[in-house]
Amino acid sequence: MALLIAVVTFIMALVALNRTAKLQTANFLLKAEIDKLKSGTPDQRVVPEVASIAPAAPAPLPGNWGPAAATAPEPAPAAPVEPAAEVSAPPPRPDMEQALAGRWFVWIGGLAIAIGGLLFVKYAYDNDLISPPLQIILALAAGFILVAAGLWLGRRAEAEEGQPPDYVPAALAAAGLAVLFGAIYAAYALYTLIDPRAAFLGLAAVGIGGLVLSRRLGTFIAALGLIGSYGTPALIPATDPSAWSFFPYLLIILLFSFLTLRGRRWWWLGYAAIAGTLLWSMLWISGPFQTADLWPIGLSAILLGLITMFALQGPRILSNAAEDEPAQTPALALAAAGQGAGVAVLVLLALRTDHSTLGLSLLAAGLLLAVLFAWIRHGLALLAPVAGLVMLGVLGIWREAAFHALTLDEYGLQSWSSSFGPESQRFLQWMLGAGSAFTAAGIAGVLLRPRKRVWGALGGGAAFLYVFGAWARADFLLTPMSWAWLAGGTAVVLLLASALWSRRQEGDDLGAGLLIAAAAALLVMSADQLHDGIWLTLEIAALAFVLALLSGLLKPRLLGPVAAAVATLATLRLFLSRELWLDDKGLPWGDHWVLYGYGVPAILFLLGAKALQRTGHTRSAMALEGMSLGLAISLISLELRVLIAGGISYDNPQFLEMAAHILTWAGAAYGLMHRQRLFSSVIATWGARLLLLVSALAVVGLSLTALNPVFTGEPVPGGLVFNALLLAYLAPVPLIILIARRLDVIGWQEARPAAYVLALVLLFAYITIETKRIFQGMLLTAWPQSLAENYAYSAVWLVFALALFVAGIRLGRQPVRLAGLAVLALVVLKVFIGDMSNLEGLLRIASFVGLGLCLVGIGWLYQHFVRRGNAATAKE
Repeated sequence: MALLIAVVTFIMALVALNRTAKLQTANFLLKAEIDKLKSGTPDQRVVPEVASIAPAAPAPLPGNWGPAAATAPEPAPAAPVEPAAEVSAPPPRPDMEQALAGRWFVWIGGLAIAIGGLLFVKYAYDNDLISPPLQIILALAAGFILVAAGLWLGRRAEAEEGQPPDYVPAALAAAGLAVLFGAIYAAYALYTLIDPRAAFLGLAAVGIGGLVLSRRLGTFIAALGLIGSYGTPALIPATDPSAWSFFPYLLIILLFSFLTLRGRRWWWLGYAAIAGTLLWSMLWISGPFQTADLWPIGLSAILLGLITMFALQGPRILSNAAEDEPAQTPALALAAAGQGAGVAVLVLLALRTDHSTLGLSLLAAGLLLAVLFAWIRHGLALLAPVAGLVMLGVLGIWREAAFHALTLDEYGLQSWSSSFGPESQRFLQWMLGAGSAFTAAGIAGVLLRPRKRVWGALGGGAAFLYVFGAWARADFLLTPMSWAWLAGGTAVVLLLASALWSRRQEGDDLGAGLLIAAAAALLVMSADQLHDGIWLTLEIAALAFVLALLSGLLKPRLLGPVAAAVATLATLRLFLSRELWLDDKGLPWGDHWVLYGYGVPAILFLLGAKALQRTGHTRSAMALEGMSLGLAISLISLELRVLIAGGISYDNPQFLEMAAHILTWAGAAYGLMHRQRLFSSVIATWGARLLLLVSALAVVGLSLTALNPVFTGEPVPGGLVFNALLLAYLAPVPLIILIARRLDVIGWQEARPAAYVLALVLLFAYITIETKRIFQGMLLTAWPQSLAENYAYSAVWLVFALALFVAGIRLGRQPVRLAGLAVLALVVLKVFIGDMSNLEGLLRIASFVGLGLCLVGIGWLYQHFVRRGNAATAKE
């Protein structure tokens, strides 16, 4: 009785406090309005509409007193004064007194009531004041009274509209729920008055009752009810837990949470309920799980997805939004989270049971529901490819599907090898079955549904990843021919679906493009099963050409990039594949296999580029054209290597071979520059630039320095005149001069002087080293071996200088004359520094006399031809 009196007294105090707070708030608001009316600004006051009274005109005097009397203007009517617009008063500032009295003290009071009730139970237990059953009865009565008081005050608060929020009803109800929860738990844990089953049901009823009451009393009660509902299993563990009874309980909590959420914006409640169900499911699966629990847990996971989907809005949640409505809503996002939680439980079940048939079947059913929802509601379309990835991941980590080991292959490199596992056959069946289902769904989505790129990702990704994943782990179950037929047949289906879309051309074309990309990957896989080496590379190149031709029939824009990607794969294989660089003598044409190994792809890529250009795939066409150019140049270089070195994989390139390569690259650059003059092309411009840069670096870094026979001591290949020096130093000179004259075509006209200098250096090097070859033979040294050789350098340099100077006069080119003078200056230095100390007798005399005559002759030539020509030009 003392407890009841205390409780009733406290309730009356809270009611009085609540009404006092309301009166204080109303008084404060009324006072604020009065103060505003008194001290408001003029534009905030209501100005009464007063008619303007104009002064009356004076009456005219008798008689005509002047023209002003006759023309006196009439008074104009005054404009009416409009009342000033009323300005709404700003909202009142928060009142600290109201916050303390109306909110925080109320919640503290409710907490105090709950603690007091629990302390009373403990005090009565410690001091044996009353019997345990009576203690529990009084506590239950107090809890019910508090909840009822909260409901009664909440109903009164709803009737009073326009008032600030009232927190007293929620505080009383929360205190009552806490007292009820503590009383039931004390009856079980302290006094053992009830068995665990009754205690569990009582606590669950209190928690679910809190969810129900929260629709009237607010979010705090909802949180309290949810915590109590999910905390009950932890407080009262079952001695013999049963999944058939536990998981329906979780679904009941979830259902009541979502029913509580209907018409509310408490989205946290839905996510919290999903998280609680998922957490308890994971704990059960990792703890007392048995094989017999598969059905109750699997069904509850599927029902979890269904409840989260339909509990809030019913079937209309799957109705697609209008054009002016967002495709994604909070309710839809909550439903997607529920689908994810249900699938997560099904994944854990499949893994916990080692990919049992029932576990995988339940997972397939849950994923099928997700794909079905994605099919119906556009905002859930992403669920479809996610479902495909989930199933692929679960099947991909099937432990008993096959066993793998790291081994050495025929090339001495490590690789993975697979062997038969006890679950290989089931693994293959599930992979191919799931892959077929997801591929069919993706193709249907591309043809029939919006958001085609999502469905294209599902169809194309499933078609390739499931087939490739099955082969990667169980390739030994089928022959290579069977795998090739499987991959090729799937690719044909994808291409037919893309062709069907091309006839309709409805919606985004990226979905059909993804199907084509997957088809190309499958066709490459099919070719890999049938052939290897150069034949596989040729088949990949042919596939790129076919895809380029299909750009005239199939409309997806992704077809061009797919063709370019396949061509890139073939090109990379030609340049990087280790199996192509072993000089296989069994290939047709032996070491000359590069003629078709590089030539056929180069031709196919060039024809494919033209086909892509006609259909508007400009960038992809440029890519194929560039690869064709690279392969053509590589073909010439490799064939030169075979002809000169004897094979592709022989020793590093030597002097003669590198000279041939440089001539090839420079010639190709000149050809591209000529093409650029006729047909402007980015590939031609950058190809020419790249080839010129590589050629220049090779000439300076290799021909003149690293591979120069003067420095290496290697014998000069060839005879006295027709030798490698002619190819390395003399042959590039006219080509460089032609290139220099057309550098403006590729925008490098500033590099023209550097090109002429390089040509002069090469010509000078040829004359010098060829002279050395005549005197020293095939093996050259850096220093002269005789006085005659030393004098010969002066003579040939002098003749070279004269030839340049005369050529400059005849051509009227000052740079050529300056080049001759530069060589002549070098001869002067050699004669005065070297010949004076090294030559003797007649050779020394001849050297100086010859130099003097040449210098005088050059002066005479300059006076008679250059200066007189300039003077004649000036007179004209």
